[in-house]
Amino acid sequence: MEKFTKCWRYGGSATLALMIIIVVWCFGVRTPAYSISVDGNKTLVVASKADANQAIAQLPDSEIAARIGINRTFADRRDVIAGDQVLAQLNLALQPKVNGASLLVNGQAVLYMESKELAQQLLDKLLQEHSKVADDENLVSVGFAEDVQVVEGIVVAAWISSWDNAWSMINLGTVTPQVYTVKEGDSLWSIARAHDMYVTDIVASNGIQEDSILALGQSIILSKPTPLVTVVAQVEGNETVPIPYQTITENDNSVNGIKVKTEGKNGEKFIAYTATLRNGVVESKNIIEEKVIKVAVDKVVVKGRSVQVASRSGGGTSTGKLHWPVSGSISQSFGRGHTGMDIAGASGSAIGAADGGTVTFAGWQGGYGNFIIINHGNGIVTRYAHCSKLLVQKGQKVSQGQTIGLRGSTGRSTGPHLHFEVMVGGAFRNPINYLR
Repeated sequence: MEKFTKCWRYGGSATLALMIIIVVWCFGVRTPAYSISVDGNKTLVVASKADANQAIAQLPDSEIAARIGINRTFADRRDVIAGDQVLAQLNLALQPKVNGASLLVNGQAVLYMESKELAQQLLDKLLQEHSKVADDENLVSVGFAEDVQVVEGIVVAAWISSWDNAWSMINLGTVTPQVYTVKEGDSLWSIARAHDMYVTDIVASNGIQEDSILALGQSIILSKPTPLVTVVAQVEGNETVPIPYQTITENDNSVNGIKVKTEGKNGEKFIAYTATLRNGVVESKNIIEEKVIKVAVDKVVVKGRSVQVASRSGGGTSTGKLHWPVSGSISQSFGRGHTGMDIAGASGSAIGAADGGTVTFAGWQGGYGNFIIINHGNGIVTRYAHCSKLLVQKGQKVSQGQTIGLRGSTGRSTGPHLHFEVMVGGAFRNPINYLR
């Protein structure tokens, strides 16, 4: 008898515990609620019948209201819609649905298209657009940085995008980009500066080159691209880059003025590299091999007596030939969305004016950091970015070789270097083709 009583006590305690768990689950995790169905299909759950009736009363068509049913139910508390959201959710449920495909990025639907095949074609074209490589490059791999999937299913008909809208959306993040019409005297630089943008943003939005010549009346998209997905490409390649010559000065009192003893000649070196591109723009570049092909020849200048030194306020005469503004290794060449040439070197080293001219800007310029622009006349402009210090002012005339600033890493920069740009007629040009 005692044994039976003991077993009953244990069994009764277990039953009671189970009942308590069931009650807690029913009234803690689940709650009494009302389900709203459309055309017999359960659509959403609300806390009270009053919330449902209030939303239904605001529907414009009584025939639509006839399609809706309300029933008592038990529901997970997390599924219950707040009262102020019922009408919007109900209107959504009432919209016509069709078979379609959703483009998911990291699990979030960002686009809807007519079919899975069409959505896949969109992604394939995007990969193809950002798989283009230069003549001396090989594509190693290409793919999406995000988890990108295409899922078939029932979608709201009004959400389905046309091909053109989907292409604009996936590249720019909008189907209604801001558009600018090119006027006389416009250049990519002037348009970018007037709209507080970077030239690289305009280039990326329009699929054009940095040195493109703009036509009067041409439409330019100004919306800064915020792509829905990121295409990451790994490439390997090689290039031959110049080694800038050094200028050495010798003193000789037997000589009047300044004479060039030896003309400088740039050297050449072969570089093999790997690079990572994000949506066609170089994100990083890793040099894996360097080999000097031709050694640079130093320029030797003999300085004698009666030498007239150009003052900081003097000069301004253009020679028509651009000299290297600094010495150092070229860490990134012109092209692929890069509007100039990066010359790495010690922070604080002197930057010389590539030619004589007038300083038209000297100050802070966003990602360019401390920035200098010199107008040399005849449509030629040079630009010097990421300076650690500026030594000239706007309106000042400078001579070729005059120190205008110090190399640094200000603005959008990953290390000390000079980002040097050459513009001719308002378009960016490869500095290599103009330096002597």
